[in-house]
Amino acid sequence: MPNAIPVPTNKLDEGRVRVLRPLKHHDTPPTLIMIAEECLSQEDCDIILIEHKNTVETKVSVGDGNVITPHKKELLENRVPWKYNLNGTKITVIPQDTNAFNIITEIVDPFLPKNDDYGMITYMTIQEYPQGTFFGTHKDDADSNDSATVVFTLNEEFEGGQFHIKGHTIAQRQGSMVAFNNNTEIFHSVDPILRGTRFALCIWFCPFEELDNEDVQV
Repeated sequence: MPNAIPVPTNKLDEGRVRVLRPLKHHDTPPTLIMIAEECLSQEDCDIILIEHKNTVETKVSVGDGNVITPHKKELLENRVPWKYNLNGTKITVIPQDTNAFNIITEIVDPFLPKNDDYGMITYMTIQEYPQGTFFGTHKDDADSNDSATVVFTLNEEFEGGQFHIKGHTIAQRQGSMVAFNNNTEIFHSVDPILRGTRFALCIWFCPFEELDNEDVQV
């Protein structure tokens, strides 16, 4: 007997109908890869880059699970942006509750996906890839509750540096955004920079429900 056609369950205010479709063949929700072309202006990108260029580089330690910790503990205590060098890539960490975090979030928020996987920002960095650097094939593991990643390209003065994810190759244009869920399950990478320097804003998310569960456990 063929599967029954899903039946509309209730009407929405705007006249559409909501249909319940079981996802029995999926162990996890399908991966959704979203691209927004040149959504940030050059001025937006420059404002974000200023936060990176004005941050002083510091020495760090790499612990279990690739956890990065600055040697200057006051950077964590004062909750200010801090920068470190990892295999030639310079990365500025933008903590929450900082002026830089608020400025950047206000700029990018209109373009961020609005669904459960993008409930709340868990981590934000600005990354500088000079010539010869790259990011090999990997899965994101910044936080065990991570559910999605968003990457904004902040400049175009470079060659190479194409973004690969699940067999898709995505060109990097200034102000463009790539967003994807299931970030701890799918492989993605950045090609070597052949000329110039690539700058990118990277943001990780978790669902609101994950934070609620943590609060209950505490």
